[in-house]
Amino acid sequence: MKNKSVVFISIFVIVAAFIAMVFFYQQKTTSSIEKLSHTDAPFIRDHSTKFGDNKKGVYVVEFIDPECESCALYHKVVKELYRTYYEDIQLVVRYLDNHTNSKFAIRVLEASKNQNMYQAVLDKIYETQRIWAQHNNEKPELLWEELKSVPSLDVEKLKADFENTNVDKIVKIDREDATKLGVRGTPTLFVNGEKLQRLSYQDLFDLVESKLFK
Repeated sequence: MKNKSVVFISIFVIVAAFIAMVFFYQQKTTSSIEKLSHTDAPFIRDHSTKFGDNKKGVYVVEFIDPECESCALYHKVVKELYRTYYEDIQLVVRYLDNHTNSKFAIRVLEASKNQNMYQAVLDKIYETQRIWAQHNNEKPELLWEELKSVPSLDVEKLKADFENTNVDKIVKIDREDATKLGVRGTPTLFVNGEKLQRLSYQDLFDLVESKLFK
């Protein structure tokens, strides 16, 4: 009986110490990030895609991966936020390529800027993700056919621009910044430097509105 008590107390002490270490690490990381300016690197870079009038100086920075299923699902929430507050916020897109064809899709996105069609192409990439990015059967070339249904998009020009678009540098910088900010997966969002803790509609709106109406 005495031995069981010793074992139980030992396990309790080890678990408590582990939880304390995790808490301390999270607090230290959060404190370090809070000291960074949310209007500059590593949150925002010159090459970062930006949307919104930002009349109230609220920066919503989202790390995405075009091949990430969670990003596709949460995209509807981010779009709704943008529709509601596009005059007051600036939405900033950063990349974290964690899948086989992520860089292919990022090249398509960056090439689409030449036609000012970034948002429409991103919508289509997420909408058709199940077709071109099936697990263990990825066929990114199918994306070209799907993009033909995007109104006003010249797919042949997009293909030509794609061939001349190199995203290695921006992907590398974004990954380095993600590491500095403790971003491990996508989507990950920061609002004026504060990390969104839970990917829900309400949590995102609450965090943004806390900055807009403080």
